[in-house]
Amino acid sequence: MTMLPPDFCWHAVGTADNDRPNSLLLDNMEILRLSQRVDDGTWGVSLNNQRESTARFRKDCSSYDQGKKGAELWEVQHQDRLRAEIDRLRVARAAGKN
Repeated sequence: MTMLPPDFCWHAVGTADNDRPNSLLLDNMEILRLSQRVDDGTWGVSLNNQRESTARFRKDCSSYDQGKKGAELWEVQHQDRLRAEIDRLRVARAAGKN
């Protein structure tokens, strides 16, 4: 399994069981979320959740486990950008701009 950098952590939100966390956080801000459709049970992941809704995107996953593995690989590839975006959001919020 991919080792996440220590500043990224999985967290269970909504109806997720604690043993199946579905939200990946950086500095307490969600960057992605795994979810299962209620109509057909398929899994997907919403990426770039720190961005405005028009800049986010969703990918289908074959299962929870594969989705989590893929999400962690995506995080590793994008971690520098994600940190920079979260830093900008934190500064903007502290300045009252968001």
